[in-house]
Amino acid sequence: MRYALLVLLNAPTILMALSNAITQHKLGKVSSERFRHQLVLWLVLLIVLAGSFPIYNYLNDKPLLKSEDLSLLDIAQTTVLVYLIYIINNHRRKLEQNERTIRDLHQEISIILSRKDDKG
Repeated sequence: MRYALLVLLNAPTILMALSNAITQHKLGKVSSERFRHQLVLWLVLLIVLAGSFPIYNYLNDKPLLKSEDLSLLDIAQTTVLVYLIYIINNHRRKLEQNERTIRDLHQEISIILSRKDDKG
């Protein structure tokens, strides 16, 4: 039961991150390489989250989904870590977009100023 709670608490954040990555890629706001990195990051995180505890139980000769050893602190800690990864990743993406916008604006201003100097 506790393992199901862990997966249910973290799955929406991971799925939201995956959908954000797909949306950003479709809108052309991130490159294909960055999109692949994001896709791999979140899919690996989902696989590790979904598979680590059953594999641990299997290696210790316990039933796969027996989650008595999983405390509520472990669940909260894992959920907070996944959410922090999401927040950090989202801030990094916004920072890159801001830097790209500033670079484009600086380039446009340079072009406008060079045209003024040529006319003057």
